[in-house]
Amino acid sequence: MYVEGYVPYHIMYKLVCMGEIRNALPEIMGRHRIKQIELAQAGGLRYATVNAFYNGKTERVDFETLSAVLDGLRALTGQQYTVGDLLQYSEVAPEAPEVDTAHLLDGGAGELKAQLRELEADTPDAELDAWTAAFEGQPA
Repeated sequence: MYVEGYVPYHIMYKLVCMGEIRNALPEIMGRHRIKQIELAQAGGLRYATVNAFYNGKTERVDFETLSAVLDGLRALTGQQYTVGDLLQYSEVAPEAPEVDTAHLLDGGAGELKAQLRELEADTPDAELDAWTAAFEGQPA
């Protein structure tokens, strides 16, 4: 939500800390020596779906697919895996570039605007201009 005069918190958070969700399916399958075709059959999924998930080629995984993968893992291993076992969140991604907040503040609105454009590509320019104006303490 945009409040005039403030840079939204979620944007400032992105500037200083970026999290990462890591796909642990390859590790789980490797630990149990499960082949992709076996998981596909046990979970009632297409091989291509399991392959894409396994190789990190999907950006979005729906609940039905997650459920089928977990069901397949349970059938093949006898263990109850959870979504948290498959998709592990870490607060700061190891390869995420660190943002020098002192430089960001010293760089003023121009530096902030460049960072915002990179992080919020879908945000209209007028809204980015309002955020950078708020950063400098100017009316939007």
